[in-house]
Amino acid sequence: MTALVASTAACGSSSRGVATDPNIPQAGPVTGAHVSLVSMTGGGGRVSPRAALLDTDAHVRAFAAQFGPPAMRNRIRAAVGQARTRGQAVYGAVVALGCDRPPGAVVSLDGGGAVVITPRDVASPLPECLAAVTTVAIASVPGAD
Repeated sequence: MTALVASTAACGSSSRGVATDPNIPQAGPVTGAHVSLVSMTGGGGRVSPRAALLDTDAHVRAFAAQFGPPAMRNRIRAAVGQARTRGQAVYGAVVALGCDRPPGAVVSLDGGGAVVITPRDVASPLPECLAAVTTVAIASVPGAD
């Protein structure tokens, strides 16, 4: 019993198994994804690395509804329109809410095949700011639809 507890504790809670089912997309970065960032001071929204599929106008309206300023919603709709011209699935996520705008974002799949968008680290973060900047990533993702 003690050996079982010790070996379980040694595994740690941060490790995750990788999917072995060939029908489940493998976790990791998505090659060929294109990301555009839309940022605005006071844009609103909630940070979520898990991306929302923006394949219909209704999905885009629902996603954009979380942002206060009409200018932010318009910028997001324009970015989605541009991303759709690539003929790939389009996803969006609020990737940052704070003093800094990230320099980019990485698109990957989690172990269950969900699209995740993670912001790149800011090289020199500001120590404080007067108003939060919302950064939204709009990504065209090959093979994710």
